[in-house]
Amino acid sequence: MTTALAGGLDQIVLVVAAVLWPAAAGFAVAAFRPPHDPRFHLAALALSAGAVVVSGLRVALTVRLLEAGWWFAAEKVLLALPLLLVPMVYALTTTVPALLRRDRDPRRAYPLILTAIGAVAGLACDVLVSYPVTLSSALVVMLVGGGAAALAWRLVARKGGDRWRIAGFAVALTGVVWAITGSFSGPPMHAGHGVAAEGVSVASLRGPADPAARRYTLTAKASSLTVGGRRVETWSFNGQNPGPTLRVKQGETIEVTLRNELPGDQGVTIHWHGYDLPAGEDGVPGVTQDAVKPGGEHVYRFRADDPGTYWYHSHQNSSVAVAKGLFGLLIVDPAEGDHTVAIHSYGDVQTLSFDDRAPADGLVTADLPPGTPVRLRIADTNSLPVTLGLSGVDFRLRSVDARDVASATPLRDRRLKLAAGGRYDLTFTMPDGPVMLSVDGHPGLALNGRAAPATGDLLDVTRYGTLPGLREEFDREIVWVLDKTFAMVGGVPRLAHTVNGKGYPNIPTPVVREGDRVKITIVNRSGDLHPMHPHGHHVEVLSRDGRPANGMLVDTFDVEPGEVWVVALTADNPGLWMSHCHDLAHAVQGMEFHLAYEGITTPFDIGGPAGNHPA
Repeated sequence: MTTALAGGLDQIVLVVAAVLWPAAAGFAVAAFRPPHDPRFHLAALALSAGAVVVSGLRVALTVRLLEAGWWFAAEKVLLALPLLLVPMVYALTTTVPALLRRDRDPRRAYPLILTAIGAVAGLACDVLVSYPVTLSSALVVMLVGGGAAALAWRLVARKGGDRWRIAGFAVALTGVVWAITGSFSGPPMHAGHGVAAEGVSVASLRGPADPAARRYTLTAKASSLTVGGRRVETWSFNGQNPGPTLRVKQGETIEVTLRNELPGDQGVTIHWHGYDLPAGEDGVPGVTQDAVKPGGEHVYRFRADDPGTYWYHSHQNSSVAVAKGLFGLLIVDPAEGDHTVAIHSYGDVQTLSFDDRAPADGLVTADLPPGTPVRLRIADTNSLPVTLGLSGVDFRLRSVDARDVASATPLRDRRLKLAAGGRYDLTFTMPDGPVMLSVDGHPGLALNGRAAPATGDLLDVTRYGTLPGLREEFDREIVWVLDKTFAMVGGVPRLAHTVNGKGYPNIPTPVVREGDRVKITIVNRSGDLHPMHPHGHHVEVLSRDGRPANGMLVDTFDVEPGEVWVVALTADNPGLWMSHCHDLAHAVQGMEFHLAYEGITTPFDIGGPAGNHPA
């Protein structure tokens, strides 16, 4: 049984237990009170028996999750199961015998009521408590459970009068403890935020001025296009969807002037996705710059030292801006045979754009001379992964996230899963016959005619190519546990996508020193896939779910539900860096955070007069 399946089953069993135990307690209370209907005794006993079986399943599933790691079961072992199992044993040794004797004392139902409270508390733990289990979150669950237990005793013992005062005091005390201990809130995202902070400002970490720079102007403006048979209102760069592909040679300086002609008060920035450039050029509002308001402009410049396939997009309100079309591709060191493929969804209509053509929601065709080298530079600009297939030719996965794959071996009719925000370069020699690039099993790009879509096995890219010897020495270690729990996001409590139990901007920021080699363990406790994207760095993939990986360098990688990834980051690019889930709906719901270098500060902040909102 996979960890993801065990976690999903545990949630189902958790809900069933939270239904059966209260139902058993309710029938027990009715059985111990006039008219003492024997059917209530039987119902209480039958429900209790079913609930015991379900509780046993909970124990078994918790053991399975423990085998996957303490991260997956901490709150179950420390809170949820003790709150259920201790009163359950009490109920089985007192309430059940009383039901069998047809006892008439309502107080005999109390142990079963405590068990019901424990079962519901387990459900609360699943929603409120993540990893690590904090004292404050434990106190919240214990106080609510204690208040419910006190109220239940008053009810079964028929000692009313002050029961509502007791319940109100328990709720109020819960709120006080929650506020004082900071169960949902957290420390500031980084001590370097604010104009009074001392250190090197991220605003000073800029690219070089170069009179010979290759210059571009990108103007954000409203536009529209037809997809799925209807006209869609979009945002664009220079009136194009996608924006123009920027092509530069390795070693050149690129200088891009961003102008904003969007309607209303919509700000814009440019984030150079996957490019490890100076931090001040990263284009994250509230971290490395203020958002550019309508009528304003901002200049980005950096040396294009790293060849490969990249893309750019606005990071201001990115969950909206990228979906509406504010993106384009960046190609460093283009060569003969290069062709760009941008995959993007407008609403629920998926499109493919080939070589700066307008996006098409049907089959795209092109003709290429047989015998010529072809390099398809493919970018997934959506918030969800896509499954690619290439049929009709032997090919190689030559590059992942702009980093070449060592000893890439030929592939035939294989499929590849591309993470949201990720890029693959596929290379081959154009044959005499047709070649088909399929997307999610459907024909996408037909070269020189139409071939059947690839149906082969999915390639595990973390084990493709050479397995080099990987350094296992680290200067520090970081754990990021991804979850979906109740947390504060932007000052509002909500069911959020969290990291270590917190939502943005309350997720604590690890601070590293330049030169550190950092081991990062990413654990996905949730039922959602999370494409994680650290800014400013590529990371080495050391292992995936305990299996050694090939050390490939990536800047965006899918962490499936129940998976544990271990990656290594070399701290060689000083700055204050955003990291986040590139399912941008998850980012805006809390799953974005920072990695900071010691001594680096920023004068920018979230919100404020500039209205900075990176997600």
